[in-house]
Amino acid sequence: MDPNARPLDEAQRQLDLLLAQQEQLAPELYRDLALYLQVLREGLLHAVQQACFHLATQVAPERYSQLPAPRRQAFQRRLDALVLRCNALLTVEQLMGLAAQQQRREHRRRRLSQQRLLQRLLEGASESADGGDGAGAEPRTRPPSDQAPSDQAPADRSVHLSLDLPLAADLFDQGLPGLPGLLPPRPEPEAAQRGGRADESSSLPLMQSLFQLAAQDLQDPSPTTAASAESAETEAAAESAEAAGHPLAPSEPDTRVTASVLPRDPLLQLRWWTHLDRALRRRLRNLSHAVNVELLRVGLAQGLLPMGLLDAVLDGQLEALPAPANLLRLPLPLPEGHALGEAMPTQVLALLLRSGDLEFEQPRLRSCRKRLEQRRRALRTMAKRYGGWQRRLRALQAEQQWFQDSAPSPIPPAETR
Repeated sequence: MDPNARPLDEAQRQLDLLLAQQEQLAPELYRDLALYLQVLREGLLHAVQQACFHLATQVAPERYSQLPAPRRQAFQRRLDALVLRCNALLTVEQLMGLAAQQQRREHRRRRLSQQRLLQRLLEGASESADGGDGAGAEPRTRPPSDQAPSDQAPADRSVHLSLDLPLAADLFDQGLPGLPGLLPPRPEPEAAQRGGRADESSSLPLMQSLFQLAAQDLQDPSPTTAASAESAETEAAAESAEAAGHPLAPSEPDTRVTASVLPRDPLLQLRWWTHLDRALRRRLRNLSHAVNVELLRVGLAQGLLPMGLLDAVLDGQLEALPAPANLLRLPLPLPEGHALGEAMPTQVLALLLRSGDLEFEQPRLRSCRKRLEQRRRALRTMAKRYGGWQRRLRALQAEQQWFQDSAPSPIPPAETR
């Protein structure tokens, strides 16, 4: 009898017991998530109106007072329509559909980045081989003004250490879309400075770059702003459709963590919950961008921040200034000594809906979040136990296979004559 037979059965029994317990808790977790989204839908319009009220009365009261009554009423109707459209998408099923699109998009991007990296490595290896074999070939020359000290190095060196930035400095000079450069301008030759002074008077103001992103939306007063709230979803769906026929398209990712129903595995349930939170954050971000376009159209916003910048704030990659709930205040980086520095504002205020701010303003939503956090802690504990028993089961199975493989084979009986 195998000495590991009983521990193996016990590990399997513990796993089945944990799965049975989690199956009983899954409907309650799903119900709490649905209740959280329901309370969120009920208070979302009030939160958007409160944030817009602050902008209209504290930031640009003169501009809002000068608007004609039909324009103000149309603005309120647009806010109602945007929130109503977003509420229709704030369900567990709709959020997990968006999560599946995001998962396929990220999976495809990772695969394409791996392919590009492999292609670069192959090209570098081929160039090294050509340089080593072609000893008598003519070396490629550059103009003297373009040659750098690194070009003077011997061609047979395969490793080159440099103190340059991993990204081109021009990228930092251009800055983020809609914002000025993040670094001060580099010193130019004296001749270029003389020519730059002549063009300085015709340079675009700082705020014009902010308004340029919303130029198309402002030119078309038709209700197309609601579609911008789903631009990320449309782009993800298009990329997913393109990936179906792409030669480098990866295999389908794990759909269990983005299905509309909870998986049985506690470890997969944690991943499923993470995808749901990310999809919810994306929906709120898209609604914030659509409302910012409407605010810019009526003149209540100082500028339109790109959605990539909103994502950076949500990810914690960019520090924001203190602001009221559901509002984002960012400083505008102005170079020292800029000609328009005194006339231009030093910060921009925009709407950004976040779950933390919404829960802080709504007690019912905050109580729902507390209940969800309790369930998340219990789920993490169960997932930790489940993962421990899984590792023990795999170890026992490996031991059993080892004993079976290392057992001496029976000696065949000798043939009798």
